[in-house]
Amino acid sequence: GPGMGPIGVGAHLEPFLPSHPVVPVPGLATDNDVVSATPWGSASILPIPWTYIALMGARGLTRASEVAILSANYIAHRLAPHFPILYTGRNGRVAHECIIDLRPLKEASGIGEEDVAKRLIDFGFHAPTM
Repeated sequence: GPGMGPIGVGAHLEPFLPSHPVVPVPGLATDNDVVSATPWGSASILPIPWTYIALMGARGLTRASEVAILSANYIAHRLAPHFPILYTGRNGRVAHECIIDLRPLKEASGIGEEDVAKRLIDFGFHAPTM
């Protein structure tokens, strides 16, 4: 997050970029679906990450990053016997997030990612990004 900022794409993808319903964007097709209510994002969300960065400082951000990586790898290690772990590096480690593959569970039982997320909430855990 917070989902605010430029997105770089190659020239071959330019025809597929979304348009805006009100503000014409030069070079973009007008028939692509709209994905944002504003042509350049919402600047009102920027104070939140700025405040976080300012409060944490360099040492705090470094420590938070280290703990995120450590935590993600702990979770991956604990869940690996039960679920495939996606996107591991050459050393078998994950980055700052652990992505598990629930497709085998869904195929076997019909239980999908939304079911798992809701059950985690039932037990007081913050539901993961799906």
